[in-house]
This record gives sequence, C-alpha cells and structure tokens, in this order.
Amino acid sequence: MLNKIWFDITNTPQVHFLLAIRSMLSEKFTDFVFTARDFSETLKLIEKAVDNSNLHIIRATYGTNRFRKVISLFDRYSSINSLSLDYELSISCGSDSAIWHSFIHGNKSIAFGDNDTARQWTYSRFVDFAFFPDAIDADVLYRQGLRKKLYRYSGLKEDIYLSYYKPDKSFMEKIPFERYMVVRPENIHANYLNNGKVISIVPDLLSQLSAKGMNVIYLPRYQEDMAHAYNKENIFIPDDPLNGLDLCYYADAVLTGAGTFAREAACLGIPSFSFYAGRQLLAVDRKLIAEKKMYHSRDVDLLVANVLKSEKHEPDLSHSVMVREELKEKLLDTINVL
Repeated sequence: MLNKIWFDITNTPQVHFLLAIRSMLSEKFTDFVFTARDFSETLKLIEKAVDNSNLHIIRATYGTNRFRKVISLFDRYSSINSLSLDYELSISCGSDSAIWHSFIHGNKSIAFGDNDTARQWTYSRFVDFAFFPDAIDADVLYRQGLRKKLYRYSGLKEDIYLSYYKPDKSFMEKIPFERYMVVRPENIHANYLNNGKVISIVPDLLSQLSAKGMNVIYLPRYQEDMAHAYNKENIFIPDDPLNGLDLCYYADAVLTGAGTFAREAACLGIPSFSFYAGRQLLAVDRKLIAEKKMYHSRDVDLLVANVLKSEKHEPDLSHSVMVREELKEKLLDTINVL
C-alpha cells in the first residue's frame, strides 16, 4: 500500500485542485508532503493551507522563451532532486519534474490534466496513471502516449474543488465596492501566446468598463500589467491575494484571458467571459461555450455588450459533488492497484 504522498504544485490554479485531492485522500492517508513553485500567488495560497514542515519551496529560475523554459525545466528537476524527498507516490497536474523524479527513483506517479493542447508526451511514457475530463477526445490523449493508463471522468477539473467550496461570508468586507466584476489579463509570457507577441485587449477593456461606471477588481499577472489600470476610475487592485472562488462567487461577471478563472465562474453560475488569445480553445472551454455557460471573444465591444446584458445565477454544486465522488472512487482504486 502506498502511504507517503507527494504533491507537486507548479502554478496558482493547481493549489485549490491539489488541496481538494488531498482532502479526498485524507480519510485513508495522513502522510503528505508538498513542493511549490515560487510564482505569482502560488506560494502565498499554499502557505495558508499547508504546514511549513510539510512544504518545500522550489526557487528554480523560469525563462521567458522556449529555450530558457527547457533549461528551467531541468533546473527545477535538479532543485527537487536535491531535497531528498521521502515519498512513495507523486500526484501532480502533469509536472514533468515530479513524474521524472518518481520514475527515476522507482516510485509511482499520477497525473491530472485538462489541456488537450499541452505536451503530455514529455511525461506520458513515465507516468503510471492519468486522469482527464471526458470533454477531451480519448484519441487525442492516446496519441500523446496515455493509452492503457488513462481514466476520463465526467465534468471538469474545477468541479473537484468547487464541490468543497463554501463562500466566505465576510469576503465583501475586503472589497471597496458593493458590486463588481473581475478582470484578469492574458498571460502574455506563456508559450501558448508566443511569448509576448500577442497584444493585450485589457487596456481597451478596462477603459470601456470604467467609462460605463462599472466597478472592476483587476488582477494583474506581471508588473507591466499594472500600467493598464493607470488613470482609470472604479478599478481596485488588491494588495494581497484574494480567494479566487470568493471573487467569482460575489462577482457580477468574470472576464479573463485564461481558462481556469472562466471555468470556475461558469461552474458557479457567474457570467463567464473568456478572451483567451491562444490559437485553439481547450476542449473543456469549447464544451462550456456549447452549453452557453461561457462566452469567448477578443472583440472588446462584443465582450462589453454581452457583459451588460448578462445575469448571474445561484450555483448548484450538486453536479460537482457527483463528479468528485466518481473521481474519488477511481483514484482510490488506482492507488490500491499501484
């Protein structure tokens, strides 16, 4: 039986998800260790939920072009290797470092993913098992090397942690508005956006929302994103990270250049607007768009027009609970087999 479990977190959206996986497993397991990348709000969020004695911070460098990103990948693996972690099973959102480390050291690994355009082939040969939403065609994942080690579950990755979500009743005390919408810019340094070659629509979007008297909580990713909000009214930039689920729950709308925030809003019944700039929308996003739970455009006029006529709905998380229980049963069975 595998008892010592290592969670490797490489990005902010993974914090809620992998903590939810820990909660699913905590009925049968108690020995957990975490590694976390020191990036964006990732570290601040995980430090609130994990005891310092069980948390290792990975301060490896991270590049802004493809060559540097490859170098940083091996740099991160080297940093993890130097920790001499004591574990029997690694669980990650497709972390190459965690899966490579597990394979090389004779341990087991489980990967979660929801990106059908990502490079699963860099770890698929070495991972023991992988879980993906059934919105993604199985053949796509088979071609990336996950045949015979794949389980496709109903629902979305966001359903797993939303099934545990309880709104913070005091959250609005942290907000200077009675009503607001959230704007999160594109990740202009991401590989899928060709590393800075995409022109952000956020300056125009903030200008139009501000001109119409809309209150905006703006969540810049990088220092250069801060400039988009200069000299614009009704815009609040939090000094400290706020719980993203609470931000969605209490918002009138969520507008974001990346997928996770948009999917969280959609699952919570909040008007969800994606202005993702990649060449291809993910299968999970196409599913939500087809179900009319998400709207996608990079035309600011269309985005604002649809925001103005949108309405939020009370969340029904019973479906998320069903998705969680399905995944929990299969995950525990998989660990037993491994």
